[in-house]
Amino acid sequence: MTRREVMTAICRDKRCPERMGLFEWFWQDTQAEWERQGLPPGADLVEQFGHDVREIKGSMFRVSGRPVDDAVVDEDAETVVKRNGWGALHREWKAKPGVPEHRGFEMTSRAVWEREFRDRLLVLDRDRFPDWDGLGQAYRAAMAEDRFAVYQQMLVVEIMRRAMGDIVFLESMVLDPEWIHDFCSVMTDHIIRHLDYMIREVGKPDGVWTYDDMGYTRAPFFSPAMYREFIFPSHKKIAGFCHDHGLPLILHACGFIRPFLPDLLKAGVDVLHPLEAKGGQHVAEFSDAVRALGDEMAFAGNMDIRAFESNDPAGLEAEILPKLRAIREKRIPYIFMSDHSIPKTVRLETYETALELSKEY
Repeated sequence: MTRREVMTAICRDKRCPERMGLFEWFWQDTQAEWERQGLPPGADLVEQFGHDVREIKGSMFRVSGRPVDDAVVDEDAETVVKRNGWGALHREWKAKPGVPEHRGFEMTSRAVWEREFRDRLLVLDRDRFPDWDGLGQAYRAAMAEDRFAVYQQMLVVEIMRRAMGDIVFLESMVLDPEWIHDFCSVMTDHIIRHLDYMIREVGKPDGVWTYDDMGYTRAPFFSPAMYREFIFPSHKKIAGFCHDHGLPLILHACGFIRPFLPDLLKAGVDVLHPLEAKGGQHVAEFSDAVRALGDEMAFAGNMDIRAFESNDPAGLEAEILPKLRAIREKRIPYIFMSDHSIPKTVRLETYETALELSKEY
């Protein structure tokens, strides 16, 4: 089977082909560190490690209130403060990756949403594609490869966190639910409108990889009931759009999201990633729960990043092999990945060892 056929079987058909899939993400500074450890300079990591997935560069269009890139408003020797297209301020490290610090938000009420942003999001806007010509070139190059090519986009929870911040969006679920309903509805249609435009004008990919972190390490951000009220309709509508085009929906949802699993299944999620192990989540248990409901789902990740960061071959093997055995014995459609992105603290030889284990077992 080709790589594209293997991944289509896993992601769209949710069945086990002749082998498991393979993909991974890396922090921005990992490659430079690995080049000091012997990685060929400027290597294409997808090609270098034989990954099965290619993310189509430029497909993540701007989903902010104003279709602009982040603007620098302040900086010091170590950090930079930027204003995003929602008017929100966030501070980032200059020399290392990390989660941005929230500094302030323009959109703190429904009144601001309706006055400054809502109407902008009701129409198709080509300015939301930072490099339209480059997107077309990236699409053609990806589809010419024997890899599973995906468009990417963040979904409504991620967008709310960037637009109004965690406190406002979580409190508003209780204090102003109609605003959150309206925000999610408008943004869902906005995402579909622009995905549809890409499919019509650039071309259909093999799948759509989406992002919606919904949990802390030990608990979700909100209750299952609130997921069903506010987020489920959005996920279901976007999954339905993808399925109408014959495309599987892959959802990256960091944190402890186990309570949402039955509803994610009903929403139409085809592949769930990353199943963070530090939250006590296990791919075999997730699969058993889905099958108990008479259905099937594919999974990616769940290999504990802490075992990678230990750079201890024995510890890495102890994490990976039992899960691979369970996945193989239970015939779970699966893509081999860590449960996080690979940081530079993971040595190149450690990641190569993980790949060898995945291929052998």
